[in-house]
Amino acid sequence: MSTNSKQLNKKKTRLYNSRTIKSQLNDPAYDKKQRVLDVNSFIHSRNFEIRSFEQSQLNSKNASSTRVFQDLPRVLRRRAASHNVKRIPKRLRKRAKQEMSANLPVKKMPRGRRLYKLLVRNRLLKVATKMKKNKYDPLENLLNKKNIRKQFKAIRDEIKKIHKENLKSSTLEDFTKLNNSVGSRDNTGINEFAPRPKGSIKYYKRQREFVWIPTHIWHVKRFHMSKKYGYQIPYTPTQKCFKLMNRWNRQKAVCFDTSYFPTFILFIGDAAKFADIAKQLCGKKVGKQILNGKKSYNGWVHIDGETKLCPGFVYMNHSLNTIMVRVVPSVYEKLFQSYKEKIENIPNSTIHDCRYALGSIELSGPLSMKCLSKIFHFHNISPDLKNTWASLSKIKDSDLVPVGTTFTFNLHDPRIWQRPTKLPHNRKEDQDIYDIIIALNSSPRVNQDIVKKLSTPEGRYDSYKDQLSIKQLGRFHGNMNKKPSDISHSQIPVLLSKTDSQKWLLILPWHWILPFWIQITKVTDIKPGGSKQMHQFQFENHKPYYPQDYPWSYDGWQFNKLVGEANQLKAAKLPKSQVSVEKSEKNYSSIFNANKCDWRNLRNLTFLLNYSKLDRKTLEQGLAPDFAQYDGPERIINSVHDLLQTTKSLEKDVTDVNEPIVELYTNHKTQVDFYNNAYKIAQLPDILHKKLPVVQIGLSVINDGTIDDNARLYSDPSATDIHCVGFVTTGAMNLNVGKYSGIGTIIAQKWLIEESGHKLYVRNPGKSKVYNVSFRVV
Repeated sequence: MSTNSKQLNKKKTRLYNSRTIKSQLNDPAYDKKQRVLDVNSFIHSRNFEIRSFEQSQLNSKNASSTRVFQDLPRVLRRRAASHNVKRIPKRLRKRAKQEMSANLPVKKMPRGRRLYKLLVRNRLLKVATKMKKNKYDPLENLLNKKNIRKQFKAIRDEIKKIHKENLKSSTLEDFTKLNNSVGSRDNTGINEFAPRPKGSIKYYKRQREFVWIPTHIWHVKRFHMSKKYGYQIPYTPTQKCFKLMNRWNRQKAVCFDTSYFPTFILFIGDAAKFADIAKQLCGKKVGKQILNGKKSYNGWVHIDGETKLCPGFVYMNHSLNTIMVRVVPSVYEKLFQSYKEKIENIPNSTIHDCRYALGSIELSGPLSMKCLSKIFHFHNISPDLKNTWASLSKIKDSDLVPVGTTFTFNLHDPRIWQRPTKLPHNRKEDQDIYDIIIALNSSPRVNQDIVKKLSTPEGRYDSYKDQLSIKQLGRFHGNMNKKPSDISHSQIPVLLSKTDSQKWLLILPWHWILPFWIQITKVTDIKPGGSKQMHQFQFENHKPYYPQDYPWSYDGWQFNKLVGEANQLKAAKLPKSQVSVEKSEKNYSSIFNANKCDWRNLRNLTFLLNYSKLDRKTLEQGLAPDFAQYDGPERIINSVHDLLQTTKSLEKDVTDVNEPIVELYTNHKTQVDFYNNAYKIAQLPDILHKKLPVVQIGLSVINDGTIDDNARLYSDPSATDIHCVGFVTTGAMNLNVGKYSGIGTIIAQKWLIEESGHKLYVRNPGKSKVYNVSFRVV
């Protein structure tokens, strides 16, 4: 036998060695007679085994990896790392180059002067082709007696002459004069909607239907994007991050670019009507601190003082007669038109569409203030405010800071400092958290001039003056003798407000979003997130998320409809060997759709029970005849089968597909009878014109179990259709509590909410298992 055949495969040998763990049999720590174990001596005696076990873990981890890019953690992995050395960390590039040189062929590329000559020749050929196309001889200049410098000067003079003629023929209204070389401009619509931002000429056609947010290019390389509400919205990072984001939100901070949340500003000409407009927006009389701009309002925004439209952010300033409103993009145009009509009768009042003039960044987590302090470089800040901010930024938990607390700052361009820097502050001047809260409530931290600068187009236009380009920043960073004060000319107005527990909102001019975003993502204690992470954090804190968890709203109803259509398309693509959720659901339910929350059939079923004048227990006894009975065209309901068949027949009779058929229970006179089960349905067609009153609840599994989206909620463990009382709008594993939980909606009736012991039963779509859950009304 040859020597080559005797040699074992190196990979198999390494894999075998990685699976072997050396151990020792000597164990003097255990006394067999007294049956006592000496822990210290036992650990010392097992020291060899513990170390070999740790070594075997490392061996098995590195056993399958043969290249350096395969050893990297998931965060540092890049798609092109196998062939591009620049995609590998610097400390490992030397080893990567050796591996690549051994495996990949070396491409011979022209270098130095030869490459330069080839590129120049390529450019000249392109220019000559264009000149010939325009019927101009490229050799004419070579035969000219003038030298090259004089020819360039003559061409520049002709260009200036043409430019002056165009200026005389055109007016200043034809173009916007910029005060910077970057191209930043304020895009505000006064009493009308602002035009869509044109963006870069290279990518103009891509933004015709869906506008790019300022950080679009940054997000596109790292995120999955979704096209909604006329924007390209960051949805979720490309890397798996469910557990990571939960950990970061609890211990550190997560940031979101929410510039797709549009903003409009009301300028009220009559100070006497300022409070009335504020009351209509908030649906109630607001406090003096909110009216005077010391605090912000965070809650439901109303369209007429009574109808709740959506959750939003409102900042008011009575001294400037301005109201800043920030809402979700789906209802923005409706709200804008409504308040435009309301202020038309008020003299000297205007409404500014600032959805492309103001951007926003949201931060969530206990270290949000600390991360912001590393990129905030103040301009003319008072010592008192600086001490308060420095003390706040060192607090690891800002839950004690009241919601609505607002700051305004004038900031320098954060890109001047290459890396995040700590705020220079004397530790002796640090304040206690309770002293800080008293100081925040006693004295305002809002500068009227900064608010005016942020609210007006002129103020935002001035903030872009001499905005630094990337080339200017590169020259500055390359010169070690220059100081930040030599190049910093911009004064950026910023409004920072606390919107929820551990959540902060930063509002600033549109074209300053990208510089701040690039710098804040450099902070080690922060991670960027998308709209999916915003939904995750709300769910983990047992709070509903708009619009998914609001089925009675127009947006929530449309979302539920789209989810049903998307799940149906997904099921249609499955191979025949796989059973879809819809087919599996038919084994357990004969009327409810498995792809969505089927509110229409639940409404019909609930009102049909009342119309039949029978309760659930009577129907389950099965004393009715086995054949169907009719009273004219209507079927008489005597059994569960009759009830379900009648519900199916009503499903086809739809008055309006886009109109929600559920409404939130608000203790209205018409809803009280339904709550007490004292209402009556006189005729069968009346069911199609009634809305089902519902309440929102939070769910939690009592023992073991899972909760998925669109799960069914039952009042009885049998989990039959007649016991269905609601649906789960959001359900998943809640890492904050270590078990499954959910947000759901059930019918608003007293026997269910007050007399059921706050217990329900949940069954996931297409599954047979039923789990016991507890609930509380949100």
